[in-house]
Amino acid sequence: MANRFSRTAAIGLICGLILALGGCGTLFGESKYADDPLYKTGYSDGCASGTSYVPGDPSTVRRDPNLYGTMKAYRAGWKAGFNSCRVNTATEPGAGADGLAGRRNGPSGY
Repeated sequence: MANRFSRTAAIGLICGLILALGGCGTLFGESKYADDPLYKTGYSDGCASGTSYVPGDPSTVRRDPNLYGTMKAYRAGWKAGFNSCRVNTATEPGAGADGLAGRRNGPSGY
């Protein structure tokens, strides 16, 4: 009976890990657009927005609306840059819980 339980637990653990990793989309934050210059431009704009974003103040968002709306590489870079820099600013010394306030739902709604 114990052997059957441990096998079931192991299968459950493996399935859970597969589901968790599958939700990541790409491993280790790599993008299929990483070599595209528009991705790099979007990343830079997104990072600048992530470090200065103030909810309700659109002037703190640096983003090219034409590129964001039409170019997948720019949009992917912008989102990656925003999320990467948003996390970094929230973990700086002194940020505390207030460093996370309003940063869970950025200007693109994620």
